[in-house]
Amino acid sequence: MAVLTQPTDTTNPFTEVIGNDLAPAGTYIATVIDIRDEFGVVRTKFQSTETEKVDLTTFLFGFRDAQGQPHKVASRRMKISGNEKSALFGFLKSLLGRAPEYGQDYCTLKGAKCLLTVEHVKRRDGVGIFASIAALSPVPQGLAVPALPVAPVPAPVLAPVAPPPIAPVRQASVPAPAAPSIETSDDQIPF
Repeated sequence: MAVLTQPTDTTNPFTEVIGNDLAPAGTYIATVIDIRDEFGVVRTKFQSTETEKVDLTTFLFGFRDAQGQPHKVASRRMKISGNEKSALFGFLKSLLGRAPEYGQDYCTLKGAKCLLTVEHVKRRDGVGIFASIAALSPVPQGLAVPALPVAPVPAPVLAPVAPPPIAPVRQASVPAPAAPSIETSDDQIPF
């Protein structure tokens, strides 16, 4: 007996945004561009033939490679769950560098910066590869501000210069006043 089941949608909601661009593998400073939630999605349960209705979320990241070319990569679809063992909880923990707070709206993370590691993974059907997020972490404080471009310093034009005339030294009859004595401690010295 053959049983027809409703097909489940396993495509990423950002497929039309990313297009055919294959983001290069490596680690980059990325920005959360968008977050899409999908409600009431029918899919098969994990390691089962039964279906369930779930709410899913997907994050879209953008970054520029070493040549300055923009790229986009999306996370996998994750069930919206606050369980500490859920994929979304672990994803947010990696992104924030700490456990997310319950009741926090994760959509406020749009525009947030992070370190994103991209890897190339073979598709399950064996035809082609796609860019996948291998790791996430907060941006270390020293990397948060991009380096400012340095303007080239023009080379000085060197020409022979005559030395200044030497003036005769006169001895003054009035002694110089003594410098006042000021006591300072080590914590008062400016750096």
